[in-house]
Amino acid sequence: MMALGKENCKKMNITILLLGAGMLVTGGDLMLAEWALNQNLFWLALGLMLNVVGITLYAVSLQFQQIGLATAVFLGFNIMAMTLGGFLLFRQSISLRHIVGLGLMLASIVLIEI
Repeated sequence: MMALGKENCKKMNITILLLGAGMLVTGGDLMLAEWALNQNLFWLALGLMLNVVGITLYAVSLQFQQIGLATAVFLGFNIMAMTLGGFLLFRQSISLRHIVGLGLMLASIVLIEI
């Protein structure tokens, strides 16, 4: 019973690591999008730094998680967050088809992690 608890804790820590990596890369991607619109080097530098830190965390997660599963969680989170960020920050449209796709992506991440 104790081993099962430790295994669940380890899995949760890996998931948190991947979500943290995804958040950093998403933040970096949003900064790069801002740079692309306004050509301010501050956003370029910040976006690149956040991406490097996020990708580094993702790489560390590969020591503990299968590459296919880690990549699915990492990129799935990034795609969902970037779509929401594009909608909120850059007024990009989201169709019903996009919403359904994002819902399916969220469901797949949940299924991978349980």
